[in-house]
Amino acid sequence: MPNGKAHIREAKSGDEKAIHEAHMRSIREICVKDHGEEEVRGWGNRPLGDRWINAIKEGFVWVVESGGNIFGHAYIRIFEENNVKKAHIHGLYLTPEVLHQGFGFQLAKMMLEKARNAGAKFVTLESSITAHDFYRRVGFNDSGPMKLHEIGGSHVRGFPMTFNFS
Repeated sequence: MPNGKAHIREAKSGDEKAIHEAHMRSIREICVKDHGEEEVRGWGNRPLGDRWINAIKEGFVWVVESGGNIFGHAYIRIFEENNVKKAHIHGLYLTPEVLHQGFGFQLAKMMLEKARNAGAKFVTLESSITAHDFYRRVGFNDSGPMKLHEIGGSHVRGFPMTFNFS
C-alpha cells in the first residue's frame, strides 16, 4: 500500500526506473486478467532501456506518487505532421494500489488539456483490452478494428482510438 496520500506530479529525471517498474507491474497484475499470460509474457517483462529518459525529455509524463514511490504514469507526446498538430497517448498505467481512486480520469483529463492547449486537432492511442471501456468513458472513439502489435516479443491485442477536439 502507498505510504501517505497519493498525488500526481510531473515526472523528472531519476524517475525512469520507478516508472518502468510501475508500468510493468500494471501489465502483469491488471492487464493479465483481460490479455492472458501469453500476451503479457513479453509485454509486461521488457527491459528498462532508455524509453523513459526520452519520454521525460521529449514528451509530457506525469506520475502517481505516494511516500516517494511511483504507482502509475501517463505519457503523451505532441508533434506536428503535415502541418497539423497531433498528439498520441503512449500510456496510462496504474498499479493495483491506486486503481479505482480517480487517478486515471485525472491523468486522462490532464493529457487532453495539454493536447488541446498545444493546438492538437485530435489525440490518438492504442488501447489495451483492459482500458478500452475507460477510454470510451473519457470520450475516445474506436478508429479501426482490434489490431495485433508485437511488444516485447508478444503479440498484444489493442484498439486504435481517437479523441477529436471539435
